[in-house]
Amino acid sequence: MHKFTGIGLASIGVILTLSGCSASSSPTKHASAAQATTSVSPSTQATASKSPSATKPSASSRAESAEDVCDNRPDASGDIYVRMITPGVSPQAQELGGEWRWDSATNKCLTSVQLMIATAPQSAGNCTQVGYVADNPGYDANADTAAPLKNVVAQTGPAC
Repeated sequence: MHKFTGIGLASIGVILTLSGCSASSSPTKHASAAQATTSVSPSTQATASKSPSATKPSASSRAESAEDVCDNRPDASGDIYVRMITPGVSPQAQELGGEWRWDSATNKCLTSVQLMIATAPQSAGNCTQVGYVADNPGYDANADTAAPLKNVVAQTGPAC
């Protein structure tokens, strides 16, 4: 006698009947008919589809979703200037947008000002300053040596 796991006897009878096998068929035909079908019964399929892992999104998809939501938010503020002082290099500045960005280090949605401060170097001789473009009229972010910002909203680093 053959032992079938995962398939009830009633299921085997239905499989054998549908495949054209009768009870008087050889055991080899029964085994091959059972092997040709899946070993998951309808009751097992119903249980599997209701399992928590099948309905809950994974942690990575939740993080991606939060990141997408963050990146698609309307701008948090106007454009900003970021002025960076680094040892051995003349101060540099750049103009950035005022959008929200996902900080993967903290898993938080940050404004561009918050992100520049959070990711600024903290080693000796460094200073990162952030100011709004609207609060610093006439500022030249493309100058070879970036002048100090007139209005700074945030700064960090030992050289500030």
